[in-house]
Amino acid sequence: MITDPVEAASSIQAETTSAYKEKPTTENKALLRPKDITVTAKRPISTQASSSTHISAEDMQAYRMQTVSDIAERVPNLSFTSMTPSNPVVTVRGMGSSEDHGSSSYTPILIDGVSVPSFALGQIFDLSDVDVMRGAQITEGINAFAGLISAHSHDPGDKLSASASFEYGTGNRKRGSFTADIPVNDSTSIRLALGGETADGYIHNKALDKHNTGGWHSWWGRLKILHTDSSGGEWRISLHHMINHGGNDYFEMPENAKKHISYSTDQGKNDTEYLLGSLQYHRSFSEHLNIDAMFGGVGTKWKYWNPRSVFNAVSGNSAPTQQIGGSLMLSGTFGKLDWKGGVYGQRALRSSPYDFDMSPYYISHTTADLGTTEIAFMGELGWHFAQNWKLVPSIRVEYVDSSLKNWTSSISGDVPTAFSMYQSLPDQTISKTVPLPGVKLEYSPKNFSSLRQFMWLSYTRSFLAPGYNPFSNYAETASVPYSSSYGNNIELGYRVGDKKNIWSIEVVGFSNFLSNLQVAATSKLGETVVATAKKAHSRGMEATVHWRPIHNFQLNGFVGLTYAAYDRFIYGGKDYSGELMDSTPISNFGFSGAWTPIKDLTINASIIRRGRSTLHPSSNVENDPYLLMDAQIEKRWKHWSIAIYGHNLTDSGYYTRGVPSGRVVAANPRQIGLRAGVSF
Repeated sequence: MITDPVEAASSIQAETTSAYKEKPTTENKALLRPKDITVTAKRPISTQASSSTHISAEDMQAYRMQTVSDIAERVPNLSFTSMTPSNPVVTVRGMGSSEDHGSSSYTPILIDGVSVPSFALGQIFDLSDVDVMRGAQITEGINAFAGLISAHSHDPGDKLSASASFEYGTGNRKRGSFTADIPVNDSTSIRLALGGETADGYIHNKALDKHNTGGWHSWWGRLKILHTDSSGGEWRISLHHMINHGGNDYFEMPENAKKHISYSTDQGKNDTEYLLGSLQYHRSFSEHLNIDAMFGGVGTKWKYWNPRSVFNAVSGNSAPTQQIGGSLMLSGTFGKLDWKGGVYGQRALRSSPYDFDMSPYYISHTTADLGTTEIAFMGELGWHFAQNWKLVPSIRVEYVDSSLKNWTSSISGDVPTAFSMYQSLPDQTISKTVPLPGVKLEYSPKNFSSLRQFMWLSYTRSFLAPGYNPFSNYAETASVPYSSSYGNNIELGYRVGDKKNIWSIEVVGFSNFLSNLQVAATSKLGETVVATAKKAHSRGMEATVHWRPIHNFQLNGFVGLTYAAYDRFIYGGKDYSGELMDSTPISNFGFSGAWTPIKDLTINASIIRRGRSTLHPSSNVENDPYLLMDAQIEKRWKHWSIAIYGHNLTDSGYYTRGVPSGRVVAANPRQIGLRAGVSF
C-alpha cells in the first residue's frame, strides 16, 4: 500500500526541481515519506492539481508489487481485468476495461516516457518509482482519458557499486536479479540491470496431472546511461528488454477456478516480449525557461492461445505492435505567471490476426492491421491573480488518425453441412481533430501557522479517439468505426499536513459526465465489438491519510468510492441503462504500517478490502467483497539483507476475467517467500 498524499510537502518550495532528479536515500528506507514527483514539466505533487499516488521502489519491495495488477489493487479507485496475471488492463474510476478490444487507450502506461501496452509491465523490475494520476490529463504529453501511469527506471549512481538478490517462494517461484552502477567519469554513469524468473504457477491441472500449466519463465535486462553536458543538460538513454514465456491454463468454471484447479487438456500459451528505447533530455536555462524532451519507441509481441476447453475450440492470436513517438515541453515563470507548453506525437502499428478453430463445425480466421497517428499541441498558463490564489487555463488540440488495413475474414465448416465464406475490405480510415480545454482554480496559502495546505477546483474536457475493432468477423461490422468518447470532468481536492511531516490528509471528489463511451460487447453475430453507451457517468471520492506518531512507526490509509454507471445504453435489444460498469467496486479501502523496532529491522503490513464488482466482459458474474493482506519482515546488515514476505495472506479467492461461457480467471492464491540480497 502507498504512503501519504502530500508527498512533497517538505519540499513544497522547490517548484523548479529537475524533472528527473534521482530521489535521496536513507538508512531507514521502509519509513521513507514520498518525495517530490516531477515528470516532464510538472510541479511537485504537493502542488499538483490532480489526484495522484506515488509508489517508490521501497513501497514496491515492501508490499511485493511486481505487476500493474498488484499496483491497481492497492491504490484508491483503480481496478484491473486480465486474462492472465501478467497481462492486465487497468480501469480508473470505472473507465478502461474495454481498451484491449480496440486501439484506444483509456489509461496510458509509460516506461521512461515511452507509451507501452499494459502487458509490458507484466514483470516490474529495477524501477525507482511509479506515478499514478487519476483523472483526465491533457497537458502531460500523451492524451489520457481516465488517468496515466508513469514508471521510471533507476538512474545510474555516481559511485561504483553493485547488488544482487535471490528470491524463492510458493509455486516453485525463483527470481534472481543483478544491478551495477558504473561511473565512467564525473559527468557520465552507466547502470546495468539483469534478471530472470521461473515459476510453476498456482494451477493444478488434474486432466494432465501437472502443477506447472500456469507457469512461466522470463528474462529481463536494462542498460541506462546518464550524462550531464557542459551546459548543465541531463541526458538519459535507456534500453529495456523483457521476454516472458508461459502457459495460459487460467480459464475454468468458478468452482474450479477459485480452488486453482483445471481440467484443460492442454496448457495454452502466453508469451510476451518487448524491446524499448528511450532518450530523455532536461535542462534548466533559468527560472524563466526549462526544456524537457523525450523520444523513443517500443516493439512488443504477444502470442496468446487459449486451451481448447475455454471455448471448446483452439483460439488465440499473435499481436506484434510497434510504436514510436516523442515530445518537446517548455516551461518557466515570469513574475506572476508560470507556463508550460509543447507538442507530442506518436505513431503506432498493430497486427491483429485471430483464429477460432472448432473443427469440423466452425473455423474462422481474421487478419487486421491497425494504425494510429496522434499529434497534439498543448499549453497551460498559471496566473497568480491574488495572494495565495492562482487561475490556470489550459488547452490541448488533438489530432488522431485511425486506420484499418488488410482486413480479411474466412469462415467455414463441414458439419452438419459444408459452408464457406471469405470477405475482405479496402483500407478504412477515420480522423478527428478536437480542442480540449481545461481550467483550474488553485489555493495555496504560504503561511498558515504550522500547516501546509493546497486546494484546487478543476474542469477538464477529455477525449478518447475513434477507431476500428480488429476482432470483427464480418465486413458489415468491421467497416463501421466506433465513436469518439468525450468527458466533462470536475474535480475538487484538498491537501493539508503539518510542516514537520508528522501527518497529512488528502480528500478528492470527482464527477465525470461521459458521452459515447466505448464499451466492449458481444454482437448478434457472436463477435466481440466496441459498442457505444450514449450517456454514462462516474462520480465518487478518494481520501488518503498519513500519520507518524513516533519516529520509527508510521501508518497510512486510503478509501476510494466510485459509482460508475450507464445512463443511456441500449445494445442488442437490451437496455443496460442504470447498470454499473464492470470491474469497478463501489468501495475499496485499506491501511498499511511500517515499524522499525530496532535498527535495520523493519516490519511492513497492509490490509485492503475491495467491494463487490462484476467481471469483464461477462458482467453476469460477480466478485464478492474480499480482503488482501500483505506482510514482510526484513533485516539488514552492512552489505546483506534477508526478508520473509507473505502476499494475499488471507488466501482470498476472486476473479479477474469472465467470458459468456461461464468460465472465469482466478487471481493468484496465498504466496509466501524468502528474499536474500547483497550489495557491494
